Amino acid sequence: MKLLQWVILSSTLFLLLACTSTSGVKQPPGWNYEQGAIELNIASDSKLNLFQKQSHSLILCLYHLKDPTGFNQLVDEKGGLAKLLDCSRFDPSVTYAKRLVIQPGQRISEVMDRTEGSKFVGVVAGYYSLQKESSIRTYPIPVTEVEQGSTLVQNPAKLSINLYLGSHAISHGETAKTKRP
Repeated sequence: MKLLQWVILSSTLFLLLACTSTSGVKQPPGWNYEQGAIELNIASDSKLNLFQKQSHSLILCLYHLKDPTGFNQLVDEKGGLAKLLDCSRFDPSVTYAKRLVIQPGQRISEVMDRTEGSKFVGVVAGYYSLQKESSIRTYPIPVTEVEQGSTLVQNPAKLSINLYLGSHAISHGETAKTKRP
């Protein structure tokens, strides 16, 4: 009788521990609209877009993308980079497109709302020597994770992009994620 009680008690204890120690369920992020979720800091060289020893302004197109596949395919197509400089919704994956005109030696800080469904930001700079390696950048929207009970809740984080536009190319573009308030 005591053996039976001990088996039942240990089985119950085992089941309770097994239920509480299982890894939490991961809840994927909801890619909803969020006001002020993307910060863009642009600095351009005083010799921006240098052509025939003269500095020139350039067009910078910003894209919010559900998926970067269409964007990347267009980058690789003949005439695709020029089409990206139209700053238009060329594909259903584009949720937002914006054109900026950047002057030599200019600094711009822009805060944008993240559009519904956007998981990536694409940047295209219209240099005279328009080439994929020097003119294109994509940035994933970062995700934060917070434990809520046994559930791991993921949320899109705020994205900060620091972009330096050199004389012939995007010299660097750094990102930082910030937690949601």
